[in-house]
Amino acid sequence: MKSTKLLVLALTLSFATAYAQTDGDERVLNSAPINVDGYLAEDKPVTDGELEAIRSELSKQKQGTQLNKEKSKNLGKLTQQTEKLLESQDEYIDQKVESTKAIKEFNSKYEENQKKLRCIMEELQTAECDPYKKHYHKSRKVEVEPAPVEEVQEVKVAQAAPVVSTAEIAPVELEKPFEEIKLLPFAGATTFNGEKESLETELSAGLRLESNITSRFSFGIGFNYNQMKTNDFANNMGYMNQGYNNFYGNQGREIQYKSMGLDLYGKFFITRGERFRPYVGAGLGYNRASMKYNDNNPYYDMMNAYNFGSEEFNASFATGQMMIGTEIMVTRGFGINIEAQYATGLGDSLSSNSKRNLSTSPDQARLKDLGDEIVNSNMLSIFAGAVVTF
Repeated sequence: MKSTKLLVLALTLSFATAYAQTDGDERVLNSAPINVDGYLAEDKPVTDGELEAIRSELSKQKQGTQLNKEKSKNLGKLTQQTEKLLESQDEYIDQKVESTKAIKEFNSKYEENQKKLRCIMEELQTAECDPYKKHYHKSRKVEVEPAPVEEVQEVKVAQAAPVVSTAEIAPVELEKPFEEIKLLPFAGATTFNGEKESLETELSAGLRLESNITSRFSFGIGFNYNQMKTNDFANNMGYMNQGYNNFYGNQGREIQYKSMGLDLYGKFFITRGERFRPYVGAGLGYNRASMKYNDNNPYYDMMNAYNFGSEEFNASFATGQMMIGTEIMVTRGFGINIEAQYATGLGDSLSSNSKRNLSTSPDQARLKDLGDEIVNSNMLSIFAGAVVTF
């Protein structure tokens, strides 16, 4: 009985196992296909050529739409940038116009201030300077506001109202230019260095009247005088004879030279100092000179038929001058002037006159030759004088 139950149980289990295996195999065979990578395979979409063309056109239109959006976006940015560029150009033009106008106004104001300064400092007597002078010479009033006064009463503090008073200030006299008109007397010595002769004056003196044109340039007119004596060592130009030596002496006759001249000159002051003012200058001069023998006693050389005595030579000539010197002011109105000058004749004499005939008066020829040599010589002068300003 027991064996029979066991047999029935074993058969039941065998049938159950076989049924389960058969059902599992059917489910495996009927399941969805699986790819090599272990994932379930998807269904392959259905398509054809027309569908693919539609899809391709759709893709192109999407790309075109996106491209147009990007172009539109960038065109908007370009428009904004262009507007900013135009605004910056307008701003640049406005700034350029304003700066140019400001520069012109500054230059105009600067020139006006310079003109005003020249009018005041140099006291130019012109119509355009009158407004500036009146402005600086008129009386001016200023308001003086005193410090507030505090009044203390017990524990109360009261402040007095400020009192305004008017004080008249006297007009301030502006300092005049250091030199306006100058008078310069001078004296010194001049050396004439010619080809054959070297002569020195006993006296060289003169007087100049000078006025400032600007603070560093002046123009003047001067008068000069020169005087010297020399022995005629040529002794009758080689026509010596015993009678001439006995009559006039072995040293020859003494020659008297005098000249007067008129000069026009200009000076340039190197520095702007008020006390020590070195300068350089140049000028032109016209001179009239005369030469004669001091011993004019007549003598006649019968052997050669020569006449002696009363010889005289006159000549006029032009000179060119260069000068260098300095003015040393002791006070505002008085100073000292020291100058070195070089001058030379500009060509031969402008005119000349001999009192006696050159062919019958050897000493007259001597005066003429000496006069011509002085005219064309190198004239070196040293002067010292005074400076008187007005």
